[in-house]
Amino acid sequence: MLRPRALAWALCGCLAATSLCAAPLTADEIIAKSVEARGGAAKLAALTTLSRSGHLYIPGFNIDLAIRELKARGGQYRQDVTLQGLTQVQATDGKQAWQVQPFQGRKDPALMSADEAKALALSSDIDFPFVDYKKKGHTVEFLGKEDVDGTPAYALRVHLKWGDESTYWIDPDTWMVIRELDRQTVRGAEQISETDFGEYEQVAGVYVPMTEEQGAKDSDSAHKQKIVYEKAEGNGALPASEFALPPTPAKTAPEGK
Repeated sequence: MLRPRALAWALCGCLAATSLCAAPLTADEIIAKSVEARGGAAKLAALTTLSRSGHLYIPGFNIDLAIRELKARGGQYRQDVTLQGLTQVQATDGKQAWQVQPFQGRKDPALMSADEAKALALSSDIDFPFVDYKKKGHTVEFLGKEDVDGTPAYALRVHLKWGDESTYWIDPDTWMVIRELDRQTVRGAEQISETDFGEYEQVAGVYVPMTEEQGAKDSDSAHKQKIVYEKAEGNGALPASEFALPPTPAKTAPEGK
């Protein structure tokens, strides 16, 4: 039988061991665990292109919007949203960003401003920007554990090299990103958007989210637009023409001119 003093020392030893085991993780350790859970650094680096297609649902509108998203390493990105034969396009070849906005009466491709292009630069990152953040020119700040709809998650704030910031919450059970909060400055005004990720599936050996719900910060699911991707392909051939600014169609001169 242990004497009281011996029991106290044994208890202290157990508490010390528990404290060491429960030592807080660093940002780099959390990132490493997330990368490993998604498939590992080698498989993630080998994922050179990602294409997803599905449907976009907007709160309050009973319409069927088809969506297609293409990503390629090098900062290439394209998103098409189609309704009744009209397709809205936002794309970048990694150097210049452009868009087609037929629902606003603009059917010809037009260059996007530098501020508008920042959102596409963020979306083009196949890994999430905290992966290899030093090589990408970003910095990362660990915010500790925070509650995300009842799930305690690790929060990482990424200070992006172009001046904006994005915060990511990582589930410590699955090590997947479950929420992203973006703060972007567009034409001098701050824009904040929140995206929840779910239904991760393996694509070319890497787990990618197949559902995304986006809306204002702290908004509930009923007030967020939702993307459900039904198909995804990794490492498929994506020609450069998918991302490049198309030539502006020549305008036909009126008759008699």
